[in-house]
Amino acid sequence: MSLAPDEPAVRITDLAVVADCRVLLQLPRLQIASGEQVAIVGPNGAGKSTLLRVLGGFARPARGEVEVLGRRFHSLDRVGWQQLRRETGQLLQGLHLVPRLTARENVLIGALARPGLSAWRSWTRCFPAALVDEADAALDALGMSAMRHLRADRLSGGERQKVGLARLQLQRPRLVLADEPTAALDPAATALACAALRRSAAGATLLTVVHQPSLLPLLATRVIGLAAGQIVFDRPLAAVDALLLDALYASSDRPPSGTTIEPGQADRERGIASARPRLSTS
Repeated sequence: MSLAPDEPAVRITDLAVVADCRVLLQLPRLQIASGEQVAIVGPNGAGKSTLLRVLGGFARPARGEVEVLGRRFHSLDRVGWQQLRRETGQLLQGLHLVPRLTARENVLIGALARPGLSAWRSWTRCFPAALVDEADAALDALGMSAMRHLRADRLSGGERQKVGLARLQLQRPRLVLADEPTAALDPAATALACAALRRSAAGATLLTVVHQPSLLPLLATRVIGLAAGQIVFDRPLAAVDALLLDALYASSDRPPSGTTIEPGQADRERGIASARPRLSTS
């Protein structure tokens, strides 16, 4: 599904996400243009990961309208969710790799989102040679060539993170959602990971939760600051400085306003869904 030139990749209106009588996220309006590279920053509990989970379809809003890549969530059927999942690359906390498959095989799974490739290839572990070469090149760029034959359950956390990044490159998504993609990496690997993430998002829209301000120039041209589930600022990268970031993180020391609801309302506005049913990409 292609977007019109002026149609945003993400459009949110009057969004609220509620859990245990507490508002985790409250966004009156947010738009992200197609092809933008946006970083989301803020203190712990600000709602950063919740926002990415909403956009990925893994958190159900209590109210509001969410539209991603031209698709309105409230009207999506099973086929619509399948199509959207093919076009959305996700690198979220609790990275999901198939433990019994090798690093290379986990990377190749990303290519199943492409038109013309079916799920039977992952069952038989049979992929075209050109695709295998592409997977090896993605792993090599992240310093993982020597580990491509190791099972995922034998890799460290940082190594699994690199496999997830390589898998994104083979998926070729139109929207990338990355939640702290360098959290388990050392400084040298962080630079490689940021470059890989930019490659994965070439020509696509990129949203990244970032905790290290030094990474902002590597991953974004626009920065959104969240605190207590609300947008505190939304600025171009050039307009974000240390004073602004210090003030954002200091705001977490103040009791958040408007973050609770009446207990009786919780039954009507349920919080985060445990997970949507898995959808095949075939």
